[in-house]
Amino acid sequence: MASDSTERNHSRGQVTPIAWMYVVYGLGLCLACLAEAPIAPLPLSPTDAFVPLLIIVAGVGAILRKPWGRWLCYVFSAFLLLGVPLGTIIGGRMIHQLTVHRDQFRRSARTVSHGS
Repeated sequence: MASDSTERNHSRGQVTPIAWMYVVYGLGLCLACLAEAPIAPLPLSPTDAFVPLLIIVAGVGAILRKPWGRWLCYVFSAFLLLGVPLGTIIGGRMIHQLTVHRDQFRRSARTVSHGS
């Protein structure tokens, strides 16, 4: 039984694919902001691209296994939980994966300091 939990924590999990979804979603929103596209009744402007840029940064941070990327993804995943049903599934899955595989984010800092 201990080997199952050890194998689960050492596998890459689904953090990277979901983080790539965050990057693509953020990029799409940035492009919509730059094109000043109307979403719902509100038109977007280039100044609205700040939050989508943060989503991209969060996704890249999670892909690179940076601790700050993990925490930013937690924040955006919590907001996604409100988007029933697809946002709830993606946000909930990302929160689960970030929690189960949190050791991958700690290990990256140690590897870099010992690798020099």
